[in-house]
Amino acid sequence: MNAVVGGVLTSTFAALFNLILIMVTYRKVAIVKDKMVLLLGITNTVGVLLQYIALSMLSPVTVTLIARIYLVYVFLLGGLFLKERIHGWDYVAIVICIAGSILVSSGRAQFDSALGILCAFIYPFMYAANNVIAKYLVHDDHPADVLFFNHLISALLLLSAGFFIPHTYSSVPLSGVAFNFGGAFFNGFLSLLLFYTSLKYITAGKANIVRALGPLVVIIYSYFFFPITINLQIIVGALLLITATAIVTIKQKDAI
Repeated sequence: MNAVVGGVLTSTFAALFNLILIMVTYRKVAIVKDKMVLLLGITNTVGVLLQYIALSMLSPVTVTLIARIYLVYVFLLGGLFLKERIHGWDYVAIVICIAGSILVSSGRAQFDSALGILCAFIYPFMYAANNVIAKYLVHDDHPADVLFFNHLISALLLLSAGFFIPHTYSSVPLSGVAFNFGGAFFNGFLSLLLFYTSLKYITAGKANIVRALGPLVVIIYSYFFFPITINLQIIVGALLLITATAIVTIKQKDAI
C-alpha cells in the first residue's frame, strides 16, 4: 500500500474510533481551542511521512536503531517547553533505556542512504514534539478530544498531500485496508489513547521510558506466531528496559 494512503487510512480510522468513544460516553466532541492543536496534527503528519520514507530507503533494523534517539528528544523538548526537570536517576534511566532498546533491536544496521538516514533522525523528533504538545494540551482538554483532533488534522493534511504526489490514489488494495483497520484500532487509537491519558499523570519523558517496553512486549507475543531467536543480546536488552521502567516507576511513586 502507498505510504500516504496508509497514513490517510490509519488517521481516518483512528479518528473514527475516537469519535465513537466520545459519543458512547454520552458527551459531545469538545473543540480543542488552543492553536497548538494544529501543530500537534502537523508534527504527526510529518512524522508519518518521514518514517515511511526512511523505511523505504533503509532496513527496519537501521531505522529502529536510529529512532532510539527519540527518548533524548522527548526529555530535551520536555525540559525546554514544559519545564520538566531531569534528575540524577532520570539520566540513568535514559542511558539504560537507550542501551536496552539498541540491544533488543538486534540485527545488522546498514547505513547506505544519506536521505534515509536524515529522515530516520528527523521523524522521531516530530513524534517527540507531538508527545510534548499532547502533554501540554491534555492539561486542559480531555485526552480523547486531543487524540481525535490529532488524527483528524493528520488525515486531512495527508489526504491533501496525496493529490500532489503522482499515482497516490491509483490503487488501494482491499486486503491492505482491512489490515490497516485493525492496526489503526490497536496502535493509532487504543495505545495512543492510553498513552495520552498517562501524560495527565506523569511527565512526557517518564511516560516514554515506560513506553520503550514496546519492543520487548512485541518479542514476547510474536514468539508464539513467528520464528524468533531469543539470544543473550535480547535478554540483556530486555533486562535493561525493565530496569529503566522500574527506576521511573519507583521514582514516580516516591514523588506522589
